[in-house]
Amino acid sequence: MDRTRATAVEFAGPGALTLRGLRFGEGDRWAVLVHGEGRDLDGWRSLAGALADRGFSVLAIDLPGHGASDDPWESELAVPAVVAAIDFVRSEGSQQIHLVGEGVGAIAALAAATDPTLQVASIVAFSPDPDERVAQLTEIREARAPKLILVGSLSPGALQSAEAVYRGAIGPCAVVKVPVEAQGTDLLAGEWGVQAREKVLEHLARHF
Repeated sequence: MDRTRATAVEFAGPGALTLRGLRFGEGDRWAVLVHGEGRDLDGWRSLAGALADRGFSVLAIDLPGHGASDDPWESELAVPAVVAAIDFVRSEGSQQIHLVGEGVGAIAALAAATDPTLQVASIVAFSPDPDERVAQLTEIREARAPKLILVGSLSPGALQSAEAVYRGAIGPCAVVKVPVEAQGTDLLAGEWGVQAREKVLEHLARHF
């Protein structure tokens, strides 16, 4: 499979907004990829391709007010946008859903996963950036699916935020500290990028 090939999709988001994204791969196991504030889905392309090669369908979305999705951006829209993405992949026949997010997108993924009816199989959080407008730390700790947190350990603020999420977690949770200043999807680039990607693939494979 050409892992760089993608199909443009759009679906109903929160309110009257239309969300847009790219679908990679074919399969009934899905990974939903959620970028951080001020970024877009392009940061996920290398991981999306690797997941597609492993038999996943992948949906990388643009959050409201980002990329190709409708405006405006409001932090409060992040969680309902993730829920809308989950609803979309369910409509596409998903039998299993994994959530992968960066920054506030990671917090939104964790918050969405607190709803047991959504049956999220696992969560990966790149440099989770707590934002009370998205969700409280006391809320996201209820996401009990197995979790993997990745963070660049040379940024004290990012490391502190990631450790706060880790300390509050209920259920299985592991942290990978990459010795770089980079955060979010930038952890997938550079000399440590391959290792970061493999950690994600191992996590998802463990929770098929």
